[in-house]
Amino acid sequence: MKTGPLHLFLLVAGLANGWGQLGPNGATASFRGSLPPPPTADLTADQERALQAELAGVEEKFRAVAKHPQAADVEIFLKAVRYALEFHEWYDKKPEDGLNKARVVLEEAQRRLDGLRRNETPWVQGSGWKTLGFYSRIDGSAQPYAVEIPQGLEGPSPRPVPMWIWLHGRGDTATDLHFLHGKLTARKPGQFQPAGALVLHPFGRYCNGYKSAGETDVFEARDAAMTRFRVDPDRVALAGFSMGGAGAWHLGAHYADQWACVHAGAGFVDVKRYQKLVPEKYPSWYEQKLWGTYDVPACARNFLNVPLILYSGELDPQRDAAEYMMEILAGEGLRPPHLIGPGMGHKYHPETLKEVQRLVEEAVAKGRNPWPREVHLQTANPWHRELFWVHIEEFMEPWKEARVDAEILEAEGVIRVTTRNVAKVRIDRNSTTRDHKIVVDGREQPAAETVADAKPRPKPFLGPIDAAFRERFVVVLPERQGAHPEVDRWVQAESARFLKRWRSLMRGDAIVMKASELRAETPGTRVLWGDPLSNPAIAAVADRLAAQWEGDQVRVAGQSFPGSHHVPVLIQALPDGTRVVLNSGLTFREAHDRSNSLQNPKLPDWAVLDIAQPPGPETAGKVVAADFFR
Repeated sequence: MKTGPLHLFLLVAGLANGWGQLGPNGATASFRGSLPPPPTADLTADQERALQAELAGVEEKFRAVAKHPQAADVEIFLKAVRYALEFHEWYDKKPEDGLNKARVVLEEAQRRLDGLRRNETPWVQGSGWKTLGFYSRIDGSAQPYAVEIPQGLEGPSPRPVPMWIWLHGRGDTATDLHFLHGKLTARKPGQFQPAGALVLHPFGRYCNGYKSAGETDVFEARDAAMTRFRVDPDRVALAGFSMGGAGAWHLGAHYADQWACVHAGAGFVDVKRYQKLVPEKYPSWYEQKLWGTYDVPACARNFLNVPLILYSGELDPQRDAAEYMMEILAGEGLRPPHLIGPGMGHKYHPETLKEVQRLVEEAVAKGRNPWPREVHLQTANPWHRELFWVHIEEFMEPWKEARVDAEILEAEGVIRVTTRNVAKVRIDRNSTTRDHKIVVDGREQPAAETVADAKPRPKPFLGPIDAAFRERFVVVLPERQGAHPEVDRWVQAESARFLKRWRSLMRGDAIVMKASELRAETPGTRVLWGDPLSNPAIAAVADRLAAQWEGDQVRVAGQSFPGSHHVPVLIQALPDGTRVVLNSGLTFREAHDRSNSLQNPKLPDWAVLDIAQPPGPETAGKVVAADFFR
């Protein structure tokens, strides 16, 4: 996820739409039954046909510039209109208003096409809002982002400048079209106007709480912006409000080495407390473990590495999350400023907002130390296991809280490390610490076992299944009939459901390949659907899979199930390093979209589904067995 020691100021704005309030079913106030929600004023059939024809005309012209380095600046608009048509994303009072938005976006695409033909990008010049794009490494899709350039920074900067990243709050109707149109037509600056700094607005792949591909999007947008603007990598900070506050909490904690400052406002920090779950309502044991993927209390100690500034409205129910975190942080010896907006509900008080900005600007001005003397790493998941020069290579027990506290003792020539639930730790050294001894838990360690001074080694791949969809993946569908007709029908329906859900929620077209197109060097996790009879790609690796088909039985982890109505789903690294997902997409489903706090992994490394129970909005079948491989 990280490409280097960058510090961005990540600001996340919330919408004043009641996002912070949960209904009796744990849903946010804005939820209307699906994401994206049904249209408010759908286009007529004639309007759809006319818009489809206009889109097709611009798409045809786009082919001539599709290989231009800045082609994503155009394709973001084409994708926005295509998805709006497919999912009926029309949320204005009248159909004509939605149609006009789409035409504004297509007109901008046409203007940019003309510019790329001349190898010019005038839309980046000058001050104000700049709406841009990049191609994601996950699926190759064009993803949008925006940058605010203040007056005085519109030309080449003589020295690197700070950058604040602003993540939007929950907006169920803020799909690509509406995000882009809003930025193209914006006449006012965002919530904060930092002096002498850029403000980056990632899309975050729509509405997922900056998790899964949304988490990756924040870093990809950051990297894309930094290739186009001269940014000081040590003066970038993170902040957020509402859904963005939740994103600031989790990204701030899990990537504490990436920010000059973290500002979290009015965002949830965990599942159990936010959803007000009582023991009789707890989910399965493994889903409770998987809460550690994004729950912030289990990694609160990481805020010892970065300045943290909190905000709550005095009357906002979301204030509870901040007060809860203040208790946890106090237990770690940390008492960050928690500013309260007097009389405020779920929004900033204008005067308190000024104080928040002042504190953040002070922290950004000081900048980040890319090689601090002390590092404190706490994690409850195998995804987020490195900060600065400390890396957990192996856990004693995965999915259980682990800690590393490391300190450089210059006078003694020692790097002192203490650990908890860590089987192997890697300590990077620089020119000033190259000759230091490394003492782990009171014992001096051989350098070969604890230090990697050259290129970092690849991380061993760990699940759960959803881990695959944070990075590049390719989907391979069945090509013929499998062993059981019911399983074939389930595979066809569930694979189609996943591809559609990836478009509707994660706003990209998944890469789909035939088994014959796969090569050893094909990058990414292979997401294989079917069984060895229906999918040649599964047949090619069947002898190495943890799931085995034996006659009419399917066998996983020493357990056998009737293959006629049981499907194995799993994630696995094969001996040659190839990563495979079997019969699964995102494991959180449509019903979980009612609250971003529920958009978390639901299955561990493997499971067996009884498909006699039909797929629904919460599960793909009845889970009859599930576990982690380790």
